[in-house]
Amino acid sequence: MGVFFFHGALTSLLATWTKAVLALFGTYYLYLGLGAVLLMTVLAFLPFGKIKLGTEKPEFGWLSWIAMLYSTGMGGGLMLRAVQEPAFYFQNPPREFDIAPKTFALEYTFFHWGFTPWAFYGLMALIVSYNLNIKGGSALSSSALLGKLDHPWLAAFLDLLTVLCTLFGVVAGVGLGSRQLMEAISYWTGAQFSTDLVILPIFLVSAIAMLSAYFGVRRGISFLSNLNIAGATILLLFAWIVGASGDAIIYFFTGFGAYLLDFLPMSLNIGDAKVEPEFLKDWTYFYWAFWLSWAPFTGVFIARISKGRTIRELILGTLFIPALGTFFWFAVFGTNGMALLESGAANGTVFSSIYSSLFNYFSHFPFPQLSSLLVTVLVSTFLITSIDSAIFVLSIFSDEGKTEPRPRIRIFWGVSIFVFTSLLVWLGKDELLESVSNLLILFALPFSFVLIFLTFQFIRMLTKKS
Repeated sequence: MGVFFFHGALTSLLATWTKAVLALFGTYYLYLGLGAVLLMTVLAFLPFGKIKLGTEKPEFGWLSWIAMLYSTGMGGGLMLRAVQEPAFYFQNPPREFDIAPKTFALEYTFFHWGFTPWAFYGLMALIVSYNLNIKGGSALSSSALLGKLDHPWLAAFLDLLTVLCTLFGVVAGVGLGSRQLMEAISYWTGAQFSTDLVILPIFLVSAIAMLSAYFGVRRGISFLSNLNIAGATILLLFAWIVGASGDAIIYFFTGFGAYLLDFLPMSLNIGDAKVEPEFLKDWTYFYWAFWLSWAPFTGVFIARISKGRTIRELILGTLFIPALGTFFWFAVFGTNGMALLESGAANGTVFSSIYSSLFNYFSHFPFPQLSSLLVTVLVSTFLITSIDSAIFVLSIFSDEGKTEPRPRIRIFWGVSIFVFTSLLVWLGKDELLESVSNLLILFALPFSFVLIFLTFQFIRMLTKKS
């Protein structure tokens, strides 16, 4: 408990360590991200891509499968950043450019939310799924998957790292999402509330998530994920129709084209794509480390729901399809948000907050109450599906790697997440939540070394099989 009472010193220390790690290993993260994208792309189109991960038919259809990928991997983040991030790059471009400002802003948004994060997730999922379904593993724990490779210490370390990354990752996500929910309540009531009251939405979403995890993947998590995608699609279509729909299409293609053209130099920060070190530390390095820290959790969950698919299907489903959907999401909200700034209809700071930017955005379009209600619901449900999948993964690692862990263990982790998050928010406010985010960044470094080792082991097994 001393951590809570000395959180000022802890926050300062972790912030210092995080900056040092990003400064020293930032370039390493860039190469690692590019390598993951290239490896996944090559594997998808080599004969290896035909290998089936299990003998059964896929448990989930394509739509449900993609819905769970989004809901677990970054659905909540897309709600937070839909308008805020493109608007930031539009107003604060990180370097000189010779393309349209909106295209440039979308290019950088696509870069941070596109192929690289999904490559980290998909690569971990592919390794775990291959070991489980091809090499004959009986459980989804690192010990069961790696112990027979005579590396029990690595397996135990990866087990611990996965649990810590999952726990701290979901706590950070719950803290951010709950703040956005409080902004929604303030929007509806016109009142400002104490940050202590954020415990109320934390309790609500944690309770529903625990119930969803209790019912399992098919009856709980899959059902809510499908609702998420249905609701997000309705919101996206509405924003597209009432906004500059033609411009959104144009900038989707120009932003995507610029992203593809500059992907290599941006990934290595070279040539005309080179940006200042401070921008890299605040954005690209931070994002790469954050996506890496979530990869153990998301990878295990994706492996759990991907049995029966081929390597090619897994790669296409985790790398290309979600990225394209993400690009269109940002193209619609980003283009319309930047148009509001350009015309003067919205002032320069209206989209600066990740918590309130989406509500402020819809206030400029028809039916703001209805659209903001849907935003509120989606923030809640995306938050719930991040928590319930985290509960499921934590339960797997606490129940000897069973793909259907015991219900009482799921309940334990659901209660633990609520209690831990509530204590952090109540005692530490934003400072301790920031510390949790910094802890994730620090955990990403040792996991990155483990991921490299696992990747080489995976490639060696794959080539031996051929």
